[in-house]
Amino acid sequence: MSYVKSQVVEADIIVLNNLSTFYFSETPAKLEKNSPTWMTDILPIQMERRESMNTGLRLKYHRLKKRVSLEETASGILPSRELKKIESGLKEPSLRDLEALCKKLEISLAPKENPIGQVLVKNFKTSLLHPQNKGKIMEQYADIHDHPLLFVNEDIELEYNIQQIRYFIITGDLDSAEEKLKEMERFKEFMNQEQFYLFHKYTGNYHYLLGDHESALKTYLMTEKIAPVSIANTDLADLYYSIGITANQCWEISMATKYTELALKIYQQEFVPKRIVECHLNIAITHQRSGNFKTAMDHHRNALAIGSKLEIDILRFTTEFNLGYSYLIFQNYELSIEHIENCLSFIPPEYIADSLLSYCILIKCNIELENIEKAIQWKQKGLKLIEDKNLSMSSPTNHSFKEAYIEFLCLTHFLNDEYEEFEKLVTGHLIPLLEIDNNFFEIGYYYGHLGNVYYKLKKYEKSAFILNKAREAYKNTTIIR
Repeated sequence: MSYVKSQVVEADIIVLNNLSTFYFSETPAKLEKNSPTWMTDILPIQMERRESMNTGLRLKYHRLKKRVSLEETASGILPSRELKKIESGLKEPSLRDLEALCKKLEISLAPKENPIGQVLVKNFKTSLLHPQNKGKIMEQYADIHDHPLLFVNEDIELEYNIQQIRYFIITGDLDSAEEKLKEMERFKEFMNQEQFYLFHKYTGNYHYLLGDHESALKTYLMTEKIAPVSIANTDLADLYYSIGITANQCWEISMATKYTELALKIYQQEFVPKRIVECHLNIAITHQRSGNFKTAMDHHRNALAIGSKLEIDILRFTTEFNLGYSYLIFQNYELSIEHIENCLSFIPPEYIADSLLSYCILIKCNIELENIEKAIQWKQKGLKLIEDKNLSMSSPTNHSFKEAYIEFLCLTHFLNDEYEEFEKLVTGHLIPLLEIDNNFFEIGYYYGHLGNVYYKLKKYEKSAFILNKAREAYKNTTIIR
């Protein structure tokens, strides 16, 4: 059930405290299928890391930053094996050697006090806690980006570089985020505990944005193991929530429920209503997938009751959409129509795919109620949106958007009795996309209608085969993985 908005627009719900259009990020062609605990097997769990760099680490940091070899740095000063011992903290350099090494690396003998740099990076970090103010964040970044005081102290420079990862994620510049992640991978040994933790958390966010939920989950679980003891309750809740929604995407239902409930408990204690709503939505999804429909609807209603009081349009859209989609699944088409029509009042204009998905649900509900005239009216609204935005099959887009667009075209062909085109799109395009998301309900729905089309065309063997595939898909909607 990949259409639930608490997951689809999760790109920056995850610890970024806002909903936005990162929904349109691309999905990698291949996902790793390792155990979620694989990282603990190949990476050391360092629960306590250095508080500040010693002399050796500082020398090594600047050597790696300049991409100079150990031998080249040591040349003319001391044997390279001795420099290796110094960098490893096994011996202290003589003052004469230290002066020569620092001169070659063009650094001061000791870290400089840098209160202005500390303030700059602290203010930048604080601004990133409010990603809805993207314009202001981008202005601040432009002002400080090349400020020399961000680069004269190793810890401040590390902190700034790590926060840049988050900045690129918030602004949607995933190419720069990837480049910065690769760059900072070289400097993990120099990070203090909080920096090491944030680096992994932002790495998880990056994977989630790409739709690589398996890698995101592995990274978040690793992040939990290295969380600083001093981590704030709300930060811990954000991490639990990230694990919960990512586990749900991976159909790790028990894990999703466990971590989202942990997050919900903290958010309730700290009174963070927006997050409380999002937790209820994710828990509702886990119970739907477990077949606990009554509990699922209770959480959906809780989310709607709280969300409707917050006057946050995107949250109102999310809660109305989720509840409407759930009513579609439970075949209560009248209530589904009511909530989906409500959600359209709050949908941001740039959420084109979400508009098309909403139209698809309204069309499906009216088809089931045999209100064909009303279904056609919603079809016309969708066609106008496609025309206004100049969309086509070849439009540069991503997996999620393409799925919404193709589903709408399938329903259009179905309503027009264009059965050959309906068959081609369903089997050749829509079903493969739905299978990527394990979207068993929609797979069953479209196989069911395709089977009925075959029956109408007197292709009885094909009809029986496809209807059986529909039954298998519906069975999978409540299989816990």
